[in-house]
Amino acid sequence: MKGASTLLVVVAAVAVIIDTANVCSETVAAQRSNVGGVNGRVGATKSGEVVPPESATIYVLYSNQMESARFSHGNDNDTASGQFHYYLNNLLEKNKELKSLQKRVHHNPQPGDANQMAAYYLQSVDEALTRVRSWLTKHPDRSWQLKTIAPDAQGFWSAEGLQPGGYSVVVRGRLPGYDADWEEEVDLAAGRTISLPLTRPRFFRHE
Repeated sequence: MKGASTLLVVVAAVAVIIDTANVCSETVAAQRSNVGGVNGRVGATKSGEVVPPESATIYVLYSNQMESARFSHGNDNDTASGQFHYYLNNLLEKNKELKSLQKRVHHNPQPGDANQMAAYYLQSVDEALTRVRSWLTKHPDRSWQLKTIAPDAQGFWSAEGLQPGGYSVVVRGRLPGYDADWEEEVDLAAGRTISLPLTRPRFFRHE
């Protein structure tokens, strides 16, 4: 009887372990179904081929929430993306050199103007990203709103575990001979993974 009693205890313990494992796996599955991901490739298309960057950093910034299966698309300055665009627009608006250059280009464009305008824009993007990181340091509860990823040697990258909502994807990097910037917006529903090709830089400056 004692052996039978011991056996029953062992069987009960195993059943508890199995039930616990099942609950854990169900919890993990539920958590995974509530988050999504964004992946893609960064580079530049040349002669039908994608030229990967020599170096790049991908910034995935949360912009707005998803409500009742719909995206708000509101200008929320209380998010990482909202802060980024707020700082970027202000920096560009207050850049007197850029304003002067834009006026002159309208009347008397010069060969190097596009390169200089790109340089001003890229500098502003870098400064805006720096300010966003500083803002997140002051708001650690929102640190999840910015993911920083490095692509592989071929330019492929992936951001996983993203909360549903709108995102801005900003890439800063260098192509052979160029300093470049890629930007895109994406709406991410729960449980989805979106592929986002980034093969057309928004701005690039010849170095």
